[in-house]
Amino acid sequence: MSAAAFRAHPTYLDTLGLNVDSTDPDAQTAELTNLLLAASDWADSELDQPLGAHLHTQTERIFVGSDQLLKLHADHGPVLQVVSFGYGYAPTALTVLTTPTVWVEQDTNIVVSLATAGTVAWAGSLQFGSPGVGGDLFTQAVYVAGHAATVLADSAEAGDTTLSVADPTGIMPGGRYRIWDPGLEETVTVDPAWIPPDPSALPSTTAVTLLQPLRNAHARDHDFSGVPADLRRAVVLHTMSQLMRPGTKDEDEYPDNATSSTRTEDSRPTGMGLLKEARRTLANYARVR
Repeated sequence: MSAAAFRAHPTYLDTLGLNVDSTDPDAQTAELTNLLLAASDWADSELDQPLGAHLHTQTERIFVGSDQLLKLHADHGPVLQVVSFGYGYAPTALTVLTTPTVWVEQDTNIVVSLATAGTVAWAGSLQFGSPGVGGDLFTQAVYVAGHAATVLADSAEAGDTTLSVADPTGIMPGGRYRIWDPGLEETVTVDPAWIPPDPSALPSTTAVTLLQPLRNAHARDHDFSGVPADLRRAVVLHTMSQLMRPGTKDEDEYPDNATSSTRTEDSRPTGMGLLKEARRTLANYARVR
């Protein structure tokens, strides 16, 4: 989340005096950005997975039944794209399918049909019948999971059909994303014909083609995001709690001492109520193992 997007929330908090050693507004924005990054890291830790789109490799042994289906429950989600899928009787001899045809259900369950994959040369040892039926196979799945979360790498004008983003990871053809430019927010749809870059390459500035022209002009560094609004709000709440810490004499009230005689019935003055609300929001996105 950008500093501009946070300041657009009705938090009523002063964010222009965060760096006491400087009067430069850019220094205040930089400090607020650090707090927002820390809040994002906190959210990742609470859910034990990155919320932003990222490339993840998962290795696992999977039992293959008579239906010849490999069923993998992804550790990270939601799964946006399966880059490759390898399987075999030994972890050192895998048949690797690149850009495989898979079925993803409930955002985290990846299903690969060995019957369909049988057209790929089998890299394992000599075997009779379909590989792995009635037994275990070693598998390695490489996939993109999470929510696209980047910023505009360059300004754009109303009517443009191309946007430049700093990191294209997780941006999918036909996907809908929000530009969080205060007062000029809009949702855009990526052209279904747009071809995303190789997700295994290092992120770099990328031009994304839109299905419809932009309604508004946007400056660089505003959020281009597929993160659900309630997850963004959890980051806002955590950042607010950090900005609302009490003075030195009441420092023991933060974050979890509920026995202080100076605490009011509403824990919001010390930020604890905000943290609880943020955790309740994040609980809806907790990993299901």
